[in-house]
Amino acid sequence: MYAAESYLKSARDAELVRTVSGLPCVAGVSTDPLSDERRLLVEYADPELLSDDEASRTLWRTLLADRPEVSALVVRAGAAVLLPEPWHRDLTYVRLAEDATVPAAPDGPRVTPAQEEHRPLLTDWLVRAILHAAREQDRPAGLDAARAEADALLDTPSRQSLLVWEHDVPVGHATVVGQAWDEITAETHVELVDVLVEPGADGPAARGALVAAVADLARTARLPLTGHVVHGLDGGGDRVTTALCARGWAVHHRYWTTRAGELAATVKGDRRP
Repeated sequence: MYAAESYLKSARDAELVRTVSGLPCVAGVSTDPLSDERRLLVEYADPELLSDDEASRTLWRTLLADRPEVSALVVRAGAAVLLPEPWHRDLTYVRLAEDATVPAAPDGPRVTPAQEEHRPLLTDWLVRAILHAAREQDRPAGLDAARAEADALLDTPSRQSLLVWEHDVPVGHATVVGQAWDEITAETHVELVDVLVEPGADGPAARGALVAAVADLARTARLPLTGHVVHGLDGGGDRVTTALCARGWAVHHRYWTTRAGELAATVKGDRRP
């Protein structure tokens, strides 16, 4: 996956682009809002830097030497890139194929737009999802930080939330950002941020109804629909991704992560230019 020229120009103007092995890379230190961990985020690396073993070793040595204070690295890579150990998948972004159909069952549960009165309920669901994802990835997260992240999402101008109902009680939601902008590819899309259904509800029917409704929103907006899968330590994220791909979704890009110390150990003895 190559970056849009507008993105590279903006990064150059901000002096964030560096050249490694003759190829561009955009990286900077970021702080995880949930754990306060200092990480090196590689927003973009030319695909050849990630697919060629020698070029990738040079890239990691260069970045680690520049930022010795970080404890982890995160890199965005295209769907075709598979990074070796000690890298592991962090998030997988999937996109619904244009010709994929996500029909709602005619006798399925009712789905309606959420109203302002439902905001406390949405906040609770989002906080639960954020904390659950943090636990899955063994990243401690505080309740206040999770609530701040949920509030920021709910305050996003193009955010829309849908409720699914059972017996006149809302039992789950789907929340999307209707005008999400991917600056790296210069694409606007509808981003499905979270789907959650209460454990006591009919999960498959409720999730199916919510995803069908979200797909209709994206179709009406004439924008692609993108969602993401969180990869925990148990491999469940891979199983979820495989299941989604069997239902008309395709991997768009991934975020990979590794501990800085583990990565440094793999490239420490390599002195090739």
